[in-house]
Amino acid sequence: MYSDLTSNPRIRPVEAAHIGDLIRIAEETNLSPWTAQNYLDEIKNPSAIMLRLVGEDNTTMGFVVGRTVIGGDIETQLDAEIYNIAIDITQQGNGYGQILLTGFVKICSARQVQKIWLEVRESNRKAISFYEKNGFTTVQTRNNFYSDPREAALLMRLVLAPAQE
Repeated sequence: MYSDLTSNPRIRPVEAAHIGDLIRIAEETNLSPWTAQNYLDEIKNPSAIMLRLVGEDNTTMGFVVGRTVIGGDIETQLDAEIYNIAIDITQQGNGYGQILLTGFVKICSARQVQKIWLEVRESNRKAISFYEKNGFTTVQTRNNFYSDPREAALLMRLVLAPAQE
């Protein structure tokens, strides 16, 4: 009988030993490239939120990388940015992106983040639809944001908590 090793996915923190997996998944899914040093620097950043989704065999199935940042007009509210989120191409379509995004949002809520921001390629309708289903709205278009190929980005925002007046 076939045993599905990914039937019980879990979220774990990203460690240096996992960087190769992140780079592989990023390349397979055409994310903007990060070097191993970029990931190492992010791991060391106390504001970073780096999660990976693993199966029962501890294989990395996907990841999300983001960070909390000070935002707002008077720099008193805490926001977050998602830099990269991806699922291994062999694991896509199983709801694993939802698990990662939900885990990221839970951490942000625990840190009292008020808004989560991200950019997405204007042509990436699948990702845009996913984010919209999760409450993100488009705030702005950033022309020529991406290269290889050159393309506009949609700046999207999820409001977790209203700004304090």
